[in-house]
Amino acid sequence: SVMDLAKVVMAHLCLEKSDIYELIEHKGKFPQTIPSIFLPTTHGTASEVTMWGVVWNINEKRKYSISHPDLYPGIAILDGNLTLSLPLDISIITVMDALSHSFESIWNKNANDTSTDFAVSAICSILKNGEALKKNTSDLLIRNNLLKASTVAGLAFSNTTTAAAHSMSYPLTIHYGIPHGVAASISLLPLLEMNGEFIKEPLDRICKNNELTYDELKQTIKAIPQGVIPCTLDEWGIPENQLLKLAEESFTKGRMDNNIVDLTTDDVLVILKEIYREQ
Repeated sequence: SVMDLAKVVMAHLCLEKSDIYELIEHKGKFPQTIPSIFLPTTHGTASEVTMWGVVWNINEKRKYSISHPDLYPGIAILDGNLTLSLPLDISIITVMDALSHSFESIWNKNANDTSTDFAVSAICSILKNGEALKKNTSDLLIRNNLLKASTVAGLAFSNTTTAAAHSMSYPLTIHYGIPHGVAASISLLPLLEMNGEFIKEPLDRICKNNELTYDELKQTIKAIPQGVIPCTLDEWGIPENQLLKLAEESFTKGRMDNNIVDLTTDDVLVILKEIYREQ
């Protein structure tokens, strides 16, 4: 996002270096800091409350992250008016990214009570407002609710970082150009099944707060992108014979190993096959 790029610029200004790899690798204290005000124009990345910025090198087919405590924004301003001009597809893509951030911080070995509370709050709001957005994209209350949910999800995963869904998303984006919010959420339902028994308490809270059964929860998640963005790998043009390669490339250190269940390449391949085409 533009906010992620802003963090690279902040690092450049603070360190007075221009080599982006040096900026990414720098872990020492910044000799100076600069004031920053972040205003998100989507309800997805939550970069306004995290210290991370994503940098893609398309030539290398590799995703990098710049990360430093001095890159936390000084001020975040949330104004749903800034999201009103978002096309519906980008709106839903960013909503699904926020939903993924939330679930990823729950089924996470680094989860704590605070991060889980933030995540449950964000998920409940997204479930209530995601489908409503499709019916009225100009509703400022819905936009503000989703913007707040995205930020709260950011507060959740800033405690934990992300996990399997994001780790699996990177090769999907780098090789096939699948937008990040889609790539990071397309595996949510299979991962919910695999991780579900280890996160029963927060799942029960989500279902109770939204008056849903577990099956209705899954249907509500599935319904948000339906009719707006493709929800299977086949629809995104991925050859079926590439699934094993994608599974093997899905293990990003510091992401996949956060998942509350330790997944193998075979586990990931099962997930990719499940989301390859409509079941």
